Amino acid sequence: MSASLGAAHSQVTLVSAEERPDLIPAFAELGAAVWPKFIGGDEAIVKHWNSLFSPGLSRHQFLALGHDGHGNERVLATSNNIPFFWPNPDDETSLPDEGWDAVLTHGVGAAASRQRPNALSALAIVVTPDVRGSDLAERLIANMKKHAKNVGFDALVAPVRPTRKPAYPLASFTDYIGWTTPDSAPFDPWLRKHWQLGGRIVKIAPRSMRVMAPLEQWTVWTGLRFPVSGPYHVEGGLAPLIADRETDIGRYEEPNVWMRHRLDDTGR
Repeated sequence: MSASLGAAHSQVTLVSAEERPDLIPAFAELGAAVWPKFIGGDEAIVKHWNSLFSPGLSRHQFLALGHDGHGNERVLATSNNIPFFWPNPDDETSLPDEGWDAVLTHGVGAAASRQRPNALSALAIVVTPDVRGSDLAERLIANMKKHAKNVGFDALVAPVRPTRKPAYPLASFTDYIGWTTPDSAPFDPWLRKHWQLGGRIVKIAPRSMRVMAPLEQWTVWTGLRFPVSGPYHVEGGLAPLIADRETDIGRYEEPNVWMRHRLDDTGR
């Protein structure tokens, strides 16, 4: 494990939420420290997030535990995944334009109806801020690939949320995704991380996450006020918030990037 974890957590193990249901609250705790507050208002999250920790799905949720050698442990990172049925894995363009929301909704529905899934979608990896720069994200992505292969799925995909896009609000999402480094890797660090581990960009999911809420609630989430109707840049947002003063509703539709990982080389 990376030396940046420090001696206090020199040993790291990965466990599933099925194995450690007592640690399920850590998923929300870590997410709250990293995700923009308004993401919690996403309609699919409100309806389906807790289902990830139900019997049958909890085995696909993982935690990275740091151990200090004295019997103490701490949750350092988490990853969430959802099995789903992909009718035609050979046609990658068939991945839904509604991305994250669609795969979570369909996956939870498939589990409830006992439909047999054939693919695994990553949903999130969250690393606690003080151990970023370690190899925990790489380990969790590698674990997703290994898990998908071991369970017998045909594919591992991910609607990836580019982490640096909020810093470039004037660039179109399509242009930003096309930016590269001098060695032709994706410019965005989170896309690049997936790419370095064998992930390939498939398509943009233009309506991957959707949040609609009263403007007063958006003020609570963002600290902004919305004196006129129109687009507003919100901190952490990948797309503008569209405020409608007449209806008093703010609409946010976030694009993500579908990526697909190879399962024939779990070491990458």
